[in-house]
Amino acid sequence: MRMWMIDPKLMCIQHIVGEHRELHALKGSLERTKPECNNYERHIKNIITLAKEGFIDLKSLKSRHEELVKHIENHNSPMENVPTLKHLPKEARNAKVDKEKAVKDIIDRPEACRPVGCCGDKIKDET
Repeated sequence: MRMWMIDPKLMCIQHIVGEHRELHALKGSLERTKPECNNYERHIKNIITLAKEGFIDLKSLKSRHEELVKHIENHNSPMENVPTLKHLPKEARNAKVDKEKAVKDIIDRPEACRPVGCCGDKIKDET
């Protein structure tokens, strides 16, 4: 799971829809970090790993979703009832996306874009 946190105007629809899907998966994983859930420790460990890697910003989950859906036609999967973060370790609650790493990763993987390389081209034009 990964949040890019790059301006959606600089992203291809493939990356926008992909990040949108990841946000819903991340929300599902967050819902399973409560002690009453089976394997909750595994989900917490996964969230901590993503946080340490600079891949997620849990406090921005809902706002990022709203930002992305402005660019998706026929969107019908609202981000409602985002779970509380208070039971998570501080490192997960306060994690931020490493935007430099995200930009580098998108530019370095042009084959993942539709059309190929368009995110990197837009990002390079912007800087």
